[in-house]
Amino acid sequence: MLDAIGMALAGQEFYAPLATISDTGQRLAPAQVADGWLSTGKDIWTAWSHPSLRRAAQGWKIHVSARLDRTQDVLDAVAHTCFAERVPFKHVSAQKFFLALHHKHADRAQAGKFCALYPQDTETAHRLLAVLSAALEGEEGPYILSDRRYRDSRTVHYRYGAFSHRSRLRLDGSREPVIRDGFGRDVPDQRRPVFILPDGVTDPFVAQEPAPHSGPIVIRHYEIAKVLQPSNAGGAYQAVDRRAGRAVFIKEARAHNGYTWDGVSARQRLRREYDVLTAVHAAAPGVCPQPLDHFTEWEHDFLVTEFVDGISLHHWVARNSPTTKAEWPNRDSASYFKACRQILRSLDESLSHLHSRGYRFGDLSPANVIVTADLRARLIDFEAATPLTQPAAAMGTPGFTLPRGLADADTDPLLHDRYAMAALTLSLFAPPLQGAAERQSSQLALLRRDLTATAAVPADLWARATAFQRTDGGSSAALPDPSDVDADPEGCLADLAARVAIGLLDAADTRRSDWVFPPSPQAFHTNTVGVAYGTSGVVHALHRAGVPIPEEIEKRLLVDSLALRDELPPGLNAGSAGIARVLAQLGRLDEATELLQTAENHPLTRTSTTLADGRAGIGLSWLALHRRTRDNRHLELAAAAGDAIVRTTDLVPTLGDHDARGLFHGRSGLALFLHQLADATGRTSYLTAGRHLIHEELDRALQLPDGGLSFADNAVIRRAMPYLSVGSAGVATVLTRYVATSPDDRCVAALPLLVADARKTCAMEPGWSTGLAGLTYFLAEHAELTGRPTDREAAVRVATGLLKHAQPHGQGVRYLGAGGMRCTADLTWGAAGVLLALQRVLHGPEDELFTLDHGHPIHPEVPSRK
Repeated sequence: MLDAIGMALAGQEFYAPLATISDTGQRLAPAQVADGWLSTGKDIWTAWSHPSLRRAAQGWKIHVSARLDRTQDVLDAVAHTCFAERVPFKHVSAQKFFLALHHKHADRAQAGKFCALYPQDTETAHRLLAVLSAALEGEEGPYILSDRRYRDSRTVHYRYGAFSHRSRLRLDGSREPVIRDGFGRDVPDQRRPVFILPDGVTDPFVAQEPAPHSGPIVIRHYEIAKVLQPSNAGGAYQAVDRRAGRAVFIKEARAHNGYTWDGVSARQRLRREYDVLTAVHAAAPGVCPQPLDHFTEWEHDFLVTEFVDGISLHHWVARNSPTTKAEWPNRDSASYFKACRQILRSLDESLSHLHSRGYRFGDLSPANVIVTADLRARLIDFEAATPLTQPAAAMGTPGFTLPRGLADADTDPLLHDRYAMAALTLSLFAPPLQGAAERQSSQLALLRRDLTATAAVPADLWARATAFQRTDGGSSAALPDPSDVDADPEGCLADLAARVAIGLLDAADTRRSDWVFPPSPQAFHTNTVGVAYGTSGVVHALHRAGVPIPEEIEKRLLVDSLALRDELPPGLNAGSAGIARVLAQLGRLDEATELLQTAENHPLTRTSTTLADGRAGIGLSWLALHRRTRDNRHLELAAAAGDAIVRTTDLVPTLGDHDARGLFHGRSGLALFLHQLADATGRTSYLTAGRHLIHEELDRALQLPDGGLSFADNAVIRRAMPYLSVGSAGVATVLTRYVATSPDDRCVAALPLLVADARKTCAMEPGWSTGLAGLTYFLAEHAELTGRPTDREAAVRVATGLLKHAQPHGQGVRYLGAGGMRCTADLTWGAAGVLLALQRVLHGPEDELFTLDHGHPIHPEVPSRK
């Protein structure tokens, strides 16, 4: 979460690395620098070294933490010591970067690291630890969870790790740091919120290794029963008070950590929260959780309250909202809206009591509301609650905080809660549209149109939900109104597709060295060239839409692809195979073949069978190239990939994490490739193997309360997903083909249950991978294969839902990407995926990215679930 927030801070229009932010706050540097020492900036760090020094490859890395208000003093002490001891070091470059590392949503394993020192050997590390702990005696800093503290120092820590940036490529295109263990083997340099030593390495700074904890965790009188939410600020726990045997809730605040952007620490917020809870509970019992205890144990503060039994409003909506259910006759909208009114009345009462006692809640959002079994709403997490006589806390949940225009004109001390209450009401019907609805009133009209098709929102609830939204009608390039869409849905979609293409080309910038099209945050951890997040994915969408690719963009794609080929993963999603597919579409067959051969020979190819990252995707790319070249060598390589998959006796280690499900990382992606391979080779054995994989995927399906079928991410993350990359739409993409060409009773029965789960006009995101565009893409394809007019109507209907997410910009249209805070162009979450889906629903298939067939009439025995 912080990654996206930080990149949104750095870029006003698009995401950008945090290090590029213009307002960094106070810059940090040693007050005095020894002769000959030179500094180098890298990301959010400033590194110092002397030309005569050589840094070891790995060893005992020393980290120094600091309080926010003592950073300059601590840095001066560290620099003086390192200059004297001739040890290279680095430090956080500016105050805003310090706050990012120590933010409440920051990475727990990295938080606390202010300075990092690189002693040449263990003897130097021994000496440096002793000198530093003496120089910083009396200083305090956050405990660095990945490290051990040196003796009784409150700031000096150490861990064994890599000094140089040695890493190895992951399948998704990110890099994994590596280190040599005590036996000389390359192993992951694990950076987790716990102290870890590689095999064969022992800690020379302790006389005896601390014994690992065993048995229950008890803090004073409270036995931890369940970790609810670990965070860099501390954590939240369900516990049992051993004295009374009652369930309690515990919130932990770590010292000098868990900051918000205004510099308020987790401990300061927790103490303020306890004071507010105490005052409110005394004046109006039941408005807030009853405060039971507040104490400091070791260096952490703890707040104990009653445990409010129930589920978060976010989960309640997910379970009960008509918009989340498949199109079944038993949808009961009236009961849902009645329950919504009851919940809102309960919230109104609590907020009224809170306001009359002189406080605002400050962070009203679905996650901070618990719905009890009798539909009472209880406010929890009073961390942002402040007196009305003081400014509101500088924190909140995106989409539920005042937009800039309202915040600038804020004279009402209750405005934060009133605005959040309206946003929360809207979230009862459409959680994903908070960011988009703040920008265009026409989006709200389109949203209401889509909701009405599922379950018309009563006028009183709609008025509450839209009380603070724009009513000026938008700009001259506004979106069509619902009557326009109803009169000519495909015409409106064609206009939208043209405007998305304009928006993509307008956002392109080949002069930049980091990207050509504005990407999602994930691109900065992988690459900005691949299909998933980069140039090739956008070019693919434009090419499929019949938009001429500007020469400078095609040239840049070619240059970047070949320059990075040794650094790219092999797969279809973010690697060489996907780029090769796109280059082949552009007629660059030699370059495509070269890149695809690189993917074929890549060591990682042998470790994965998946469609997104492994053999299935690479094999599918060979099939696509064979279709263009008719070179039998390409078909032979595709068949070799299929044979390797069929021969794999234990697929689980070759799939996505934790026995992944779905099209991109699960068994159904393999089955799709085998289906396409059978079509190309005529070998029915591939169909038999693929059908077996589909059955194994169906074994892992989730039965929904409304009768539909869905899929979770994997065996650990059990959320039901309707989407293309993960979920029912992706599995149904494959199932449709098997039903069309070689049906069996199980596949025929399962298909309509999956299709129904995908027919949603409201989704969490507009994107192609895990959003509405992906549902559109699948439904359009399904309609082509069935030939049924009702399926075609459903696909068009879902596609028109993309209009309400659109962000008009000039004559073009943009889309908010991952995180919903900035517009992106990428295929996975941004505008390119929307364009690809619109092209599919408007003009049907050609040579696609994950499929190759041109459609078959579906088997006549396939039932239609209305």
